[in-house]
Amino acid sequence: MYLNALLFACATGCAQEPPGDDLPGPPQPFDARRFDDMVAGTMKSYLQLQDALAHDEFAAAQVAAAALADPSDADLTEAAKIAADADDIAALRIAFRPLSELLIARNVPTGMAVAYCPMAFDFEGGRWLQLEGDISNPYYGASMLRCGAFEQNADTSETPDER
Repeated sequence: MYLNALLFACATGCAQEPPGDDLPGPPQPFDARRFDDMVAGTMKSYLQLQDALAHDEFAAAQVAAAALADPSDADLTEAAKIAADADDIAALRIAFRPLSELLIARNVPTGMAVAYCPMAFDFEGGRWLQLEGDISNPYYGASMLRCGAFEQNADTSETPDER
């Protein structure tokens, strides 16, 4: 009985219609220059990767993953190399998951939030960071772009030094 309830909740979690006053806007077309005004670094490369995956842009996602493989950030280097070397977008999406968890564990910068899709990875679920606004699911891309929700208890009040 518990399993049936869990499966029902997961299956309907992304299928429910949001309230009429909370409808997401139409998807923005992919813009490789969307984050050009950000300072170069880990978060810019990560957001470029997340956005490219959400828009099914494999080549742009590989470039962003390669930019994350910066030797000065040893914690991310291995995971980013695996992502950059992915043979296809499905493999890159799988490699994106540990990258996301590594960054979520560090800090959630102001203006960003932790999003969660309960259906990703055969209902194990997957989290990622993204700019606040409409959900933009990197695990499913255009096929289920708005699947997911922002976690309510993400703590953005601490600085990286306090964590």
